[in-house]
Amino acid sequence: MIVDALSRSGRRLLGDPLTAATTLLFVALAVWLGPRLVDWLFFSAVWRPAGPEACAAEGAGACWAFLMEKWALILFGAFPHDLMWRPALGTTLVLVALGWLAWRRWPLQESAVVMLGAFIALVALLDGRPLGLEQVATVRWHGVAIVALLGVFGLAAGIPIGVALALARRDGPPLVRVLATTLIETLRATPLVTVLFFGVFVLPLLAPPSWSIDAVVATLIMLVVFHAAYVAEDMRGGLRAVGDGQREAGDALGLGYLKRLRLVELPQAVSVALPALTNTIIGGFKDTSLVALVGVFDLIATTRMAYSDAAWQRYALEALLAVGALYLLVCWLIARHCRTLEEELSYWRKR
Repeated sequence: MIVDALSRSGRRLLGDPLTAATTLLFVALAVWLGPRLVDWLFFSAVWRPAGPEACAAEGAGACWAFLMEKWALILFGAFPHDLMWRPALGTTLVLVALGWLAWRRWPLQESAVVMLGAFIALVALLDGRPLGLEQVATVRWHGVAIVALLGVFGLAAGIPIGVALALARRDGPPLVRVLATTLIETLRATPLVTVLFFGVFVLPLLAPPSWSIDAVVATLIMLVVFHAAYVAEDMRGGLRAVGDGQREAGDALGLGYLKRLRLVELPQAVSVALPALTNTIIGGFKDTSLVALVGVFDLIATTRMAYSDAAWQRYALEALLAVGALYLLVCWLIARHCRTLEEELSYWRKR
């Protein structure tokens, strides 16, 4: 088996002259660049807390001292310094929930319960009032807390709404089908930045004077609705892949509409649509960095605030690498969770 795997890899990497030349080029690049990159990242880097002068004096390695100096601003922005344990605990709970779900075999119901619990805990910790703590206004919810709130839970809320839109577009009365189709196609044809600007700046003007729409809440609503449109199209493709015979079999067994959806159609549709849904979820999570354009300070915005300090501007790369590693971790956990679901659904479809 190992010999066969090596043989297949060799054919893929060295199968023809062009492929072999490309492979050798990338190997040579890795041999030349790899040691230099490792040296810059680790061996020549400045790790201990120090000022920018120490980073400039001790060599050309990475200045991780910048992160140690500005970590609070990067992670939590303008959140009160003595209360930073609250967003730290809330985002840790979210990461733990994602990590736990990543290895569950069929955690559909557990996913909803665990993520809802983590969402309630995060919001309660950030606001403070539900736990009897000091209130912190939403204008000071920055950094990783906003990424977790908008990125993770905005998408988690958009999935069931997207499924409902897909079903309304397929099975609803004529008027409902037209409305669902119009909403889906309009949102898919509109840039996310435009949707965010509408929610934050235009929607409050259209609301009654007695209503007060918070910028974070408006952003969350717009992200949920926007991503629900893309989820709806992914699920519509999955539902179309389920043959009419499956619905007829459910009707023959005397299953009602909701029970037929839950037991027959949706499991098969999700299994087909899951790769596309995974791309939508990961892409939507990364798109939350656009909320900085409407005055909501996510992790990218707080990182930009940190390296706007003239003394540390030359070390912006180190901060962006750290932020990229955090995004990579969350995206990998989401992908791992979806892959586990896909394997489980494929197993049950083959039985």
